[in-house]
Amino acid sequence: MWILSLGYMTSVVVAYLLFAPQLYQSGRTHGFVTPGDWIHHRFDSPLLTLVANILFLVVITNFLLAQLMAMGHVVTTASGQTVPFWAGVIGLGLVILLYETVGGMRAVAWTDCAQGIMLLVGLAGIMFVILRSEDGLAAASAWIIANAPEKAAVPEGAAIRSWISALVLVAFSAAIYPQAIQRIFAANSRRALRNSLGAIAFMPLVTVLPMFLVGIVSLPRLSGLEGFAADQVMPALLRIWAGESAWLYAMAILVLTGAIAAIMSTADSVQLSLSSILAKDILGKVWLRNVSSERLARLGKGLSWVVMLGLMAFALSPRVSLWGLIELKLEILIQLSPLFILGALWPGMTARGALAGLLVGTLFSAGWILGGYGKLWGWHIGVIAATVNLAIAVLVSVLESRRTTSITLR
Repeated sequence: MWILSLGYMTSVVVAYLLFAPQLYQSGRTHGFVTPGDWIHHRFDSPLLTLVANILFLVVITNFLLAQLMAMGHVVTTASGQTVPFWAGVIGLGLVILLYETVGGMRAVAWTDCAQGIMLLVGLAGIMFVILRSEDGLAAASAWIIANAPEKAAVPEGAAIRSWISALVLVAFSAAIYPQAIQRIFAANSRRALRNSLGAIAFMPLVTVLPMFLVGIVSLPRLSGLEGFAADQVMPALLRIWAGESAWLYAMAILVLTGAIAAIMSTADSVQLSLSSILAKDILGKVWLRNVSSERLARLGKGLSWVVMLGLMAFALSPRVSLWGLIELKLEILIQLSPLFILGALWPGMTARGALAGLLVGTLFSAGWILGGYGKLWGWHIGVIAATVNLAIAVLVSVLESRRTTSITLR
């Protein structure tokens, strides 16, 4: 059923097209830097902006934790436990801090470009290996049908609802990653933004598809893995391939380099967002309103160092799987999507409506998740909570608008 993962990233582009052009134009006009800038400008509510920024910080710390854990898994598994997990975690953390401190948005963009090329080459290599391998897709499919027929069965009922739910969750969550919003503001032109979104629509074919095929091929060789062990499938498979021939060894090194580059590419962008939100939206608008932007930037970077060091310590003893972290992050992010999508499309959305929907949706989602319920009848709790969030935001906004109109007429 994970074949639909190819469509997840394409669905994000659909969500982008709903609000990115309006957001870009507004950002260019008013000089926005962070997501909080847009929220403050659109709703003129310090409380709403603060609540949204707190949720963004929760998401960012979750995101960084996942990247640190992924780096640790890749390094230790690919090296056959020669390099310990903690070395991968600490090594990545220090490199990210160096990127973010020495450079900035431009430095991150250039490293993204270089690492993205490495990743594409590496994934092309792994695709070649899978398609040419004697124990590749055909053998893996035969094994799955014989030993795990439920994985090859046509999904029904709850699985189909989970498909739809995952599409909605990913589309309206990933589109408002804080680092993604900042990239919209930083686009050189509307044409550059449009071309980027057009290219992203095709990227799942060369990024997600190879990873899906890795999962398929790994089932016969590494069956029965759950939780933390399942997070290590890719580096474990690369290690097996590396021992089979010189060509496969070279491909494994290339893919491993691409995987590490992908982790670092994401993590340094997120770290930059963390620093800017802490400096501009939290310190600059709550406590240090009269401090210069240069000093705020230094303070933001200092705080981001503290957060990163804390996450590095936490990542050394992981308590949740990587997919668990991803789901938790998306469940929170989707509650923020009405602020950007509905806020950009509907002038009638009010600050009180947006705040009421955000609070109810977030508390609803958090309550169910903490209670141990990740899904309800196949639907992600975050999607259900976001529906409640949206309904309350619209209802409160309409009632407030009618009340204002009635007072004006009197």
